[in-house]
Amino acid sequence: MPPNAHTPTVAAVRGSRRPLLPAVGTWAFFLTFSGQGVRNLVGWWAFGLIAALSGVVLLLIFLHEGHRVPWRALPPVTSAYVGVCVLSIIWSKYPGDTALAALLMVATSAAGVLLACGLSLRQMTDALSRALEATLVLSLLLEAGVALFLRHPLIPLYMRDWEEVPISYYWVNGDLFNGGPIQGIVGNRNPLAFIALLTLLCVAVRWADRRVSPLGLVTWTAVSLLVLVLTGSATVSVALVICGAVCLVLWLVRRVPPRFRPAVLIMAASVGVALVAAAIGLHSQVTAVLGRSSDMSGRWEIWQRVLELWEEHTILGWGWIMYWVPWLPIFATLVVRPDGTPTMSAHNAYIEALFQTGVVGATLVVVLVLLLLVRSFRLALRNIDSDARCCCPPC
Repeated sequence: MPPNAHTPTVAAVRGSRRPLLPAVGTWAFFLTFSGQGVRNLVGWWAFGLIAALSGVVLLLIFLHEGHRVPWRALPPVTSAYVGVCVLSIIWSKYPGDTALAALLMVATSAAGVLLACGLSLRQMTDALSRALEATLVLSLLLEAGVALFLRHPLIPLYMRDWEEVPISYYWVNGDLFNGGPIQGIVGNRNPLAFIALLTLLCVAVRWADRRVSPLGLVTWTAVSLLVLVLTGSATVSVALVICGAVCLVLWLVRRVPPRFRPAVLIMAASVGVALVAAAIGLHSQVTAVLGRSSDMSGRWEIWQRVLELWEEHTILGWGWIMYWVPWLPIFATLVVRPDGTPTMSAHNAYIEALFQTGVVGATLVVVLVLLLLVRSFRLALRNIDSDARCCCPPC
């Protein structure tokens, strides 16, 4: 990829004194991470219209400001997986639904490519940070409003005419002042906790780049940690520990003499492998410490049933579908929640990929994750002695 692939073009600077793409990027990130909150407000059809119009506006502004998408900018493994999902329409057991899911995947992937090619690294980080921070603030305000004024669980507004709303469909339960767990505007504590962790990482990156004031650093760190505590997500808690461990290793590598760095990395890798092996061997004890049941809150049953289905179509899977739509008989009764509603995902991206796109798609997902890990770590080591302000292209 050319060195300036992520830098706004000269045409963008000349065409607009204040480019609009960063603001549109912020909205795109917000709609991506907080889409469930928008759907709960306006319903599915209105949300679909908002998302479609947002995509069109993003494309028009991208073109108006003179940006382009070089073919070399398209990540090959990611593009290959998108291609498999689209092609799965041919062998899908539910081709109509797969066609719709493929269209949505192509649209969201295209939006990501446009933002990656139209924004600099700093602009991208700023847009993502603003969207995540808005999500956290709105989530806390919504939780406070429900707890203080409504004083009973809030259901999605488009469900207000339903005779009965299942518990699992509730938007906010109003447990903010009871210590949580809170769901925020996204309506689910696990995604909200993930958003809080991403916010924390963005704050750290921007602080290292000297682009966050001390007040901003303290404020957003405190808000992120508060949301992490109130969501009580075991999965994100583990992710937070892993992120902290990686940061510690990189900090040590930066401070030891270069000749000792390979030894530090080998030792860190050995400790990591040992801890993973111990966690697997002491599975029951680890889940007890995290406050979860040994079956991962019922996930083992879901995974077993999904893998049984996968065995019927091992190579190419059943067909891309994203969420398990409840109107298809196979998903309506696959795993039923205690409140009588169907489960809508496998709660595991790798098993989901295996089920929907078979060994072919799952292999691409694993390769993609490994490539991201290796390249990210290699990039970090390559710039381990550099000032963070020198690692970003100028805006």
